[in-house]
Amino acid sequence: MLKPFGFGILATLVTVSSVMTPAAAQNPPKPTVTPAPEAQFIPRARVELKGDRVNIMLVNKTNAAISYQAVGDTQVRTLPGRGTVMLQGLRVPTTLTLDRQDSGLLQVTPKQSQKALGTIEVTLETNTDLGTDSPTMRVEENGSIFLY
Repeated sequence: MLKPFGFGILATLVTVSSVMTPAAAQNPPKPTVTPAPEAQFIPRARVELKGDRVNIMLVNKTNAAISYQAVGDTQVRTLPGRGTVMLQGLRVPTTLTLDRQDSGLLQVTPKQSQKALGTIEVTLETNTDLGTDSPTMRVEENGSIFLY
């Protein structure tokens, strides 16, 4: 025959858990909201857009070939060392990825073209500082240009 205990295991667990529950219930975890890029970073440059399109001129001043892609607009392409290419009519927002094929670092310098409205001239140079390597460029609808 079973003898009854004054406090059963189940009663103890309920008592212990109810003591712990209020502290957790009083401070529920806050949902994390990732701020938009323009709230996290300062734009490196701005471009005056014509509608919802942008042109990007890449000027490779390195001796290395650079793979690039306008995500959603182009496939991966290769820009030879000391080469230049014009990407026209890219939808904004747009993200441009860059990768030196010799695994070197890149110094990416975007600026508004003085010759053509809605065009960004992007100079690609060698870099030795990992902290300033920027293999991704993003152009927002408001013309802000961010480097990551």
